[in-house]
Amino acid sequence: MEKDKAEEARSILSDLEALDEIQSTLEKEDNHWWSLLTPDSKRWNEDGIRMPEILREEFVEAVKRAIERSEKALKEL
Repeated sequence: MEKDKAEEARSILSDLEALDEIQSTLEKEDNHWWSLLTPDSKRWNEDGIRMPEILREEFVEAVKRAIERSEKALKEL
């Protein structure tokens, strides 16, 4: 495998590891209140921006799509 392809594969594998961890966490979660945390939205007395259920569902699907795309890209190398 060429050096460039090996580096790209390593990057994809790193992304897949992070995505798998996210997916595993999402599968364990019940339907609890989620929030979006950013440096600007996280305050001393607040817990970020509330994430509605429809957005949580879209996020779960986006994680699945990202895993599929990453696996496909890895196979194409």
